Amino acid sequence: MTSPGVLDLVQAALREHFGQPPVRASVTFLGVEPIEVLRFEPIPGEWAYLSLGMSRQPMTAASDTVVSAQGPRAELMLHVRADDRFADAWRTLAVLAAAPAVEGVVYLPDMTVDTGQPLAAGSRCTGAVIAASAIAGIETPEGAVRIHQALPATSTELAWSRVHGTPQLRERWTQHGTDLLDLARGAVPLD
Repeated sequence: MTSPGVLDLVQAALREHFGQPPVRASVTFLGVEPIEVLRFEPIPGEWAYLSLGMSRQPMTAASDTVVSAQGPRAELMLHVRADDRFADAWRTLAVLAAAPAVEGVVYLPDMTVDTGQPLAAGSRCTGAVIAASAIAGIETPEGAVRIHQALPATSTELAWSRVHGTPQLRERWTQHGTDLLDLARGAVPLD
């Protein structure tokens, strides 16, 4: 049984980290408790979208027959350039945050996720590389809640990383000075 305080503790820690109250949105999926998305503005011109609700329950793989109370708990962050063209990116983040409850996804650093559609209308990025974020783990009575960052990636980059590995893709991004906050960017050169 999950303590109702987990989400309160996560939200309080995020407000403290960003030093401001968030703008909120909420989505309800059939058979899943609501997922909220909090939007902070860490600096002018940037938005940090964070899920709130994924950490209610520990993540359990679809192949596991028993849900472990000790399983990992996490929330997702999508950090992007503030651009009204991509203001609906929060909806995709909510879908990704519902995936552990709906599909038995367990998010871990260096895994890739491809949604098969733009992260936001007009975005060239269709998925993400999951990475550890700069936000420290949040201690709760149910265990630590990690904040994983979803680094936007194009379908080409995701396909390339499945062959060559996520660390190599991240190295390419670094070599080319890729702006991972820009949802309008094209794929990094992969030759």
